[in-house]
Amino acid sequence: MDNFFQSQIENSKKAVKYWWLLLLLGIAIFVTGVVVFAFPAESYLSMALVFGLLMLFSGVFQVVLAGSNKNYVTGRGWMLAGGIIEILLGLILSFNVALSAATLPIFLGFWLLFRSFSLIGLGSDMSSAGIGGSGWTIFTAILLLICSIIILAQPYIFGVQMVVIWVGISLLMAGISTSVFAVQLRSVHKHFNKM
Repeated sequence: MDNFFQSQIENSKKAVKYWWLLLLLGIAIFVTGVVVFAFPAESYLSMALVFGLLMLFSGVFQVVLAGSNKNYVTGRGWMLAGGIIEILLGLILSFNVALSAATLPIFLGFWLLFRSFSLIGLGSDMSSAGIGGSGWTIFTAILLLICSIIILAQPYIFGVQMVVIWVGISLLMAGISTSVFAVQLRSVHKHFNKM
């Protein structure tokens, strides 16, 4: 029985070893949101291309993180599924910029919707495991969910300018929620190192 618990602890240590990849992803998403606000006059096509590339890199980071994560508690299945979907959509949108520009609000809305559900699930897993701060992950995921619903409710009503504003706000929220989750994984990693 002691061997079982010891192996579970060792698996958990390995699961949170690469928390920093998720932090890098959160920072990249947040910086992209800042860039959207800093250069609002940039063309809609460039934003569509950047969105496709961001989704592609986000998927790669999530697949790497899920591949190194063998523990159910941190939501390996959610990360892996989300990463694969993001890689596929990122490839499609990166190589077809016209399609990306035409469908950017819709893809963005659904991508953020999926990301918010994923973060709510991860926060719930953390909460059930007794990991402190999981409420912040769930709170930021709910804010992200609200942003995604607003985008999906009015993707073209207010034109490109409104889409740019909501893209910026949503990317900022996605970056913050991803970074909060990464910091929580870091505290779990530190806890395991003390053991």
